[in-house]
Amino acid sequence: MILQDRETVALAAELPIPEEFETLNLTFTGDLMAHTVNYKMKDYNRIYDDVRFLLQADDLSFTNFETPVAPSVSMSTYPCFNVHLPYVKAAVDAGFDVFSLANNHSWDQGDSGIAETLSSFRSIDAIYFSGLKDNHGQEIQPVIINKNGWTILFVAVTEILNFPPSRAGKINYLAPDARSREKFLKKLESFRNEHPCDVFIVSLHTLEPEYVTEVSPEKIEWFDQIAASGVDIIWAHHPHVLQSWTLSAEARKAQGAPVLFMYSLGNFISGQRYRPELSNPGGIREYTGDGVLLQVTLSRLKNSTGYSKIEVVPIPVTNYTDPRYGAPVVRLFNERFFSDLSAPWVTYYRKRFDLLQSYLPLLPSIDVPVILE
Repeated sequence: MILQDRETVALAAELPIPEEFETLNLTFTGDLMAHTVNYKMKDYNRIYDDVRFLLQADDLSFTNFETPVAPSVSMSTYPCFNVHLPYVKAAVDAGFDVFSLANNHSWDQGDSGIAETLSSFRSIDAIYFSGLKDNHGQEIQPVIINKNGWTILFVAVTEILNFPPSRAGKINYLAPDARSREKFLKKLESFRNEHPCDVFIVSLHTLEPEYVTEVSPEKIEWFDQIAASGVDIIWAHHPHVLQSWTLSAEARKAQGAPVLFMYSLGNFISGQRYRPELSNPGGIREYTGDGVLLQVTLSRLKNSTGYSKIEVVPIPVTNYTDPRYGAPVVRLFNERFFSDLSAPWVTYYRKRFDLLQSYLPLLPSIDVPVILE
C-alpha cells in the first residue's frame, strides 16, 4: 500500500482511478547546498548512496541547487558559495533531472559566475534547469519538458537576493511588492495559455526568515494567488527547515484536480548540521539536517491531457556525518538507519524524528520501505 497523508487520501477518494490510466512520477527535494565540508569530500557520490534508487526510479527528480558553478575560481562556502562541475555531475548521476537555479546565492560569483553556471549545466545532457538568463533584462521564459508523453512547464524564480536588485539582471527575480507580483501572475497566465501543458510547476525561493517551521498566513495567501493563475505545483524553498505541504481542491476548482503546495522541504544536503548538538536535539539549527523526499504521482486517462488525480508520499531523510567519510551524507530516516548508530546518536536522531512528527503529524511511520541489495 502506498503511504499517504490523510488529506491526500481524502482527496484521492473523490477521484477514482480509471482502469486505463497513465502516470507521471516526480520527486521533489529541498536545498542541495555545498558548505566546505560538502565540497571537500573526496567522492561526492557517497552523498546519494542511500537514496539513489529512489531518485533513479521516478520520471523526474527536482532539487534547488543553491550555489554557483564557476570552475574558473576556487570553491567556496558561505557567504559566497561556489562549486565545480563534478559536484553537479554527482547529483545528476544520482538521479536528479531538474534544477532550480534562482535563489539568494545565484549572484555569489557575479555575472561571470552566472555565465559559468549556465555553461556548466548546459554541458550535461538530458537535464533541465531554470532561474538564470544569458543577458540583462531578458524576460523570464518557461522551460518545456517532454517526458513519457507528458508536457511539463517549469519556471524557477527568487523573491530574495543577497545583493542590490540592480545586479539581478541575469536572474529570474521577482520583487516582493504588489505591482511586481501582479505582473508575475499575469505572466504565469500567459505562459499557461501560450504553452499547452499537462502540468505547470513553479519553483519559488521565498522572501521570509530562515529556520522558521511555521507557514505564515501571508505565504498561504500568496501561493493561492499563484495557483489561481494556472499553476499546478508550487515548490518553495529558502527556510532551510521543513515546513508543511498540502493539497488543495479549492485553489482551482474549475480545473478539477487538486493543486500541490510545498512550502519548504528543508535541506536535502548541507553542512549546516555538520556537528549536531547531541545535548540539544530540539535546537532550531538542528532542523537544518532533516527534510523529505516528496514523491508525487500524477494520473490521468490514457490519451487524455492534464491530470485527474495527484498522490503524495513523503519519505523522511536526514543528514548524517558518516565517520567513514568525515562529511554529511543523505540517509533515509528509518529503522535501518537507527541500527547503524551507536547509543548517543540513536538517542539524538530518535528525538529528531519525534520532533518532526510533532509539527508534521502526517509524516509516515519510521519504517519506510527500502530496497536492500
